[in-house]
Amino acid sequence: MIGTENMKQDEIDSCNAAFWDELCGSQIARELDLKDNSPGSLKKFDDWFLEFYPYLHRYLPFAEMRGKRVLEVGLGYGSVSQKIIDAGAQFHGLDIAAEPVAMALHRCELAGVTDAVALQGNILKPPFEKNTFDWVVAIGCLHHTGNLPKAIEAVHRLLKVGGQALIMVYSAASYRQLARAPLTTMKRKLSGPFAPYRGHTAEEAERRAYDINVDGTAAPQTEFVTKSELRELCEAFSKVRIDTENIGAEGPLAKIPRAVLCKWLGPYVGLDLYCQLVK
Repeated sequence: MIGTENMKQDEIDSCNAAFWDELCGSQIARELDLKDNSPGSLKKFDDWFLEFYPYLHRYLPFAEMRGKRVLEVGLGYGSVSQKIIDAGAQFHGLDIAAEPVAMALHRCELAGVTDAVALQGNILKPPFEKNTFDWVVAIGCLHHTGNLPKAIEAVHRLLKVGGQALIMVYSAASYRQLARAPLTTMKRKLSGPFAPYRGHTAEEAERRAYDINVDGTAAPQTEFVTKSELRELCEAFSKVRIDTENIGAEGPLAKIPRAVLCKWLGPYVGLDLYCQLVK
């Protein structure tokens, strides 16, 4: 998809609904030789997911979600959904595509949960009332919406006062961005703690390095921000903490154990920004 950076919002939404209808993680499911959505297959995927992202538990205290109203935005294969469901939270899910919603509802059915809510919809126009949720979890999706500021505003609006959110978006100052455009990235990274938000919508080659489907097509829309820019976007929240995580396996990195990379490089030049928020 070339030129999606010039699309109007409704065109972005349509492309996103089509692209993300293939569950995020489908390529991994193929590599794991998962042929169905049985409990055993889903557990095998979830075990891989939680091992691949071992730092997630530091940002998501699932045990504390018991009895809380929790909204997950961007459902994918449903590993985080499963943890929220198993914790005994009042699960609500929202995704722009139909298949992730179906997967979340399937997981709820397997778990015997009958009061869960999972809807196909857009976080830019959320089908929920304001001040509704104790938690909002949005890992790896808001930067695909085509309007990151509005998406973060929606998260703030949906939370109750004192409610918490975790969002993960892509870093504009990661090692991958440094390798792609060193001068531009360093200038942006060193622009100071109060650098204004200016966003960066990626062209196809850059998007391809982060998200592709099983056919090799890049995600329609992807945005990157620095810590300072993200902090500005989150200024309406009473508390903001942003950490850097995650290292890929391209080039020479493939020869180094992922656990080592994530521990020693992730906090400094990682791909992702994990933002913990309190309204």
